[in-house]
Formats: sequence, C-alpha cells, structure tokens
Amino acid sequence: MIAGIQSWLLHLHGLSVYFAVALLVFTESAIVIGFFIPGEIASIIGGVIASQHHANVVAMAVVVVFAASIGNVVGYEFGVVLGPWLTSHRPLRGNAGVARTEQLIADRGAPAVFIGRWIAVVRAVIPGVAGMSGMKRVPFAIFATSAAIIWGITWVSVGYAAGLSYARVAATAGRWSLVALAVAIVGVVIVMLWRRRPSRRS
Repeated sequence: MIAGIQSWLLHLHGLSVYFAVALLVFTESAIVIGFFIPGEIASIIGGVIASQHHANVVAMAVVVVFAASIGNVVGYEFGVVLGPWLTSHRPLRGNAGVARTEQLIADRGAPAVFIGRWIAVVRAVIPGVAGMSGMKRVPFAIFATSAAIIWGITWVSVGYAAGLSYARVAATAGRWSLVALAVAIVGVVIVMLWRRRPSRRS
C-alpha cells in the first residue's frame, strides 16, 4: 500500500502534489481510525518532490504543517463527539494502539500530545483520544500545533535533503522517530523536575 502511494505521489505535478500530501497528512490525524495513512512518509516524499523542482520546499512545509494542525483539531472534535462510540466498536475496541495512547495521556497529560506526534500509530489516534478524555482545548491546541510545526518542517527537510534517496530515508524514519521521542521525553522530565524543585526561602 505504502509503495503504491509513494509511486502515485512521485508522478504528480503542480497543485495536485500539495493537495495529495496535505490530504494524507490531514486524514492520518483527522479520523480516529487513520492507522494506515502514511502522513510521515507523505511529508518525506513531499520534500523529495520539492528537491526535483516539482514543488517549492517552503510551500510544501507550510502545507504539511497546516494539514497536520487542522487534522489534529478535527480529530480532537471527532473524539469529543464520536470517540466513546468508536472505541466500543471494532476496529478500535480493545485496540493496543488506543490503549497505549490512553496510557500515554494518563501518564503525561497535555505533553503527551507533543510526544505522540512522533509515534506512528499513536499519532493517528491521539487527537481523538485527547478529545474523548476531556483534555481542555487550549493545552491540546498548543502542544499539538507546536509538534506539528516541528514534525512537518523536519520531515519535509529530510525528504528535500535526501532527494532521490527517499526510500532509504523512509526506511529509517521510524528509527529517527524514536530518537525524537526520547528527546521529547527527556525535555518533559526536565520540565517536571524543574517545577517540583523546592522553592528557596529568602
């Protein structure tokens, strides 16, 4: 499936390239069942296409960031309205990815939204799970948008730098996602420790 999407994207030109990449990135997070929509791979290939002068790399990064951000918002609202019903029916009922996401939110709160952007399966369901868990909209929007900006610029830049070596980059994307996740977790731990430090008395 992914190979077919890669081939399809690489044969597009003009505005259709931006639309197709945006659609894949948006759909991944906008619907709670978007497990198989390769938003990360689409972003990388968008950068590759830009390196071939069939698209503008800055415009591609903006499109990816915008699509990811709007997808997060739609996914959140989708979770508020239909999340409980969806998680009580297949394919989400008893799904390990949903359970993992719920645990991540329970452990980390709003920062889990940032962390989840870098984990493929979690990225697809975390907006919806955040919505149905009762997380407030403002913290969700702040962390989701921040993550979308960094995530989108990162993968479009990687694809642009790699050029025709996109297949090698796509194969290692999961590994770098784990690295980014580790960095994000360390950052969250540092913030938590800083907030819990004993205040000095004057």
